[in-house]
Amino acid sequence: MFLWVHYVDMVIALLAVPIAVAAGWVVMRLPASTGSGPSRLRRLLFGLLLAGAALRVVAALLLLRNGWDFAGPRLVFVAPALVLVATVHRVWVRPMLRSPGGESRIAAWPGAYWAATAAVGVVLVASAAQLAGMRAAAMTGAVVVGAAAMGSVWRRTGRSRGSAGRWWRTAAKGALGVAVAAAVLVGWSTASQLPARSSMIGGPVDTGGGGMTDHSRHGGVSVTTLTGTDTGGAPVRRFTLTAEPAAVELDSGQQVQAWTFNGVTPGPELRVRQGDLVEVTLVNRLPGVGVTLHWHGVDVPNAMDGVAGVTQDAVAPGGRFVYRFRATQVGTYWYHSHEMSSIQVRRGLFGAFVVLPAEAPEQGAAVDETVLRHTWVDEDGVATLGVTTGVQRRQVPAGRPVRLRLVNTDGNPATFTVTGVPVRVVAIDGTGVHEPNILNGVRILVGGGARYDLAFTMPDQPVVLHADGPTIVYSPDGNAGPGGEGPAPALLNPARYGTPATTPFGTASHVDRRFTLRVDERLGFYDGRPAVLYTLNNRSFPDVPMLMVSPGDLVEVTYVNRSGQHHPMHLHGHHMLVLNRNGRATTGSPWWVDTLDVGPGETYRVAFRADNPGIWMDHCHNLEHAANGMILHLGYAGVTSPFHTGAGTANHPE
Repeated sequence: MFLWVHYVDMVIALLAVPIAVAAGWVVMRLPASTGSGPSRLRRLLFGLLLAGAALRVVAALLLLRNGWDFAGPRLVFVAPALVLVATVHRVWVRPMLRSPGGESRIAAWPGAYWAATAAVGVVLVASAAQLAGMRAAAMTGAVVVGAAAMGSVWRRTGRSRGSAGRWWRTAAKGALGVAVAAAVLVGWSTASQLPARSSMIGGPVDTGGGGMTDHSRHGGVSVTTLTGTDTGGAPVRRFTLTAEPAAVELDSGQQVQAWTFNGVTPGPELRVRQGDLVEVTLVNRLPGVGVTLHWHGVDVPNAMDGVAGVTQDAVAPGGRFVYRFRATQVGTYWYHSHEMSSIQVRRGLFGAFVVLPAEAPEQGAAVDETVLRHTWVDEDGVATLGVTTGVQRRQVPAGRPVRLRLVNTDGNPATFTVTGVPVRVVAIDGTGVHEPNILNGVRILVGGGARYDLAFTMPDQPVVLHADGPTIVYSPDGNAGPGGEGPAPALLNPARYGTPATTPFGTASHVDRRFTLRVDERLGFYDGRPAVLYTLNNRSFPDVPMLMVSPGDLVEVTYVNRSGQHHPMHLHGHHMLVLNRNGRATTGSPWWVDTLDVGPGETYRVAFRADNPGIWMDHCHNLEHAANGMILHLGYAGVTSPFHTGAGTANHPE
């Protein structure tokens, strides 16, 4: 229901703009003398404004079920608009048409012009606030005030109705209006330009209501020194990943000019064991662009996080960088470039990273497969599992244990469905599920960047994995097809799945810092170009305050998604415990995530321990959203970074 109400409200707000402009035009032509005015047009325009404002108030009231964060901002702007338009409609528009002299008397009323102008202005400001944010609302208000003042001057000149209607006067007013609108847009675009060079440590901060023993971010500990305390000695696992271009052919025959690691995409799967000291050398052979490696979901030391302009400079063409860390977390993860990530991940610079238990036996007869779903070209492009768009077949003998590691490399959520076998969801974002229930098949909405591990025993019949298009069929003979589609299993609710277990903190714990991040949908400009913006607390990077913490803090964050899109919020370097979803506490297994998909109209409350010092990105992993400013950072007091981002540098993390 939220999406319907949200977008209907947005459409009404959008339609209100030209209607209000037209109403303002006829108001400006309201004569000071008696006996004039296109009363039917005024009645129509103000009637439409009244109906629109009333519908928007109804929409706000319907959103109260989602919480005040959703309904409140609409009511604050739209309720005054409804009152003013209703008042003008009552005391001015309706009397015009009720008696032959009504229009003349109302037109001569000295306050008619200003009352009608105020009603039009409030509607325009309310629409601007909803569609484009507070800056646009302020600019709209200033333009309305200026236009009203100009109109008042024109009215006081005492021009006759005939002279007021001359074509050249109308053309002049229209040209002036267009010039003002163009100037506002140019100014708005210019104001959105990002600095050519900026640092993560120079902007605004939010301390979450807690004190800060050292909030100075100058002369402190550099991120380059945060390499970990347990990384000495010879590496147990050593890899080299070379970023290079290659032509990749999908099974459909389509050729993709990809960027690859070691000539393949997805890149080589890196498998290590818990406790291994891992060393990965990144070599860049891409023409003209830098590259990094980010270990998505792995809580590495900050210097190894691989974010261009935050923890390192992008590796230039012909250069190399060595990542070194100890694999302490068992689970399914993935790696990808974090330089121009909205472009480079899409073009193929990603791969799987799997950490097995230290004492786990060799794979042997068991089947352990990582399944990476990726969409080529753009979000509406070609969906694949690996590089296959259609049906893949696997031969798995009956009775064989199977583990499927599902990875969504896209920004939008993907639905994975397994049918033909009872299944358990054994891990989410690398963390094991406590006492997972047996499900008769499963359907999972996997958010962008997230991972789910499934386990089952191969039956003597086909098992089908669907992933919103591409499909894998497991069968004893390896020849079975996907068959006909039966009823889809129930959608997994991670907040209710599994059984409770002890956690290091919870809803009753003392919280040191609390933050709320509200996501809104806006029309506007970003870095000088028109864009659909998804803002955090009405701001876009670099104006979003850094969340500042101290080591050891228990931090609580509430995500409120007031937009119409999914936002997979990815916090680097930490795992978050989901405490609450849409006002209801989680009741299943402890639900730990590093990438939390916050759907339209949803509210999540999460907590994490600040136990990994550094400067960490906390951003939407729909990377196109991040590229349009949906980025903030988590900073530890006293930690600094020598790196810079911007058009004047080699670093462009999103």
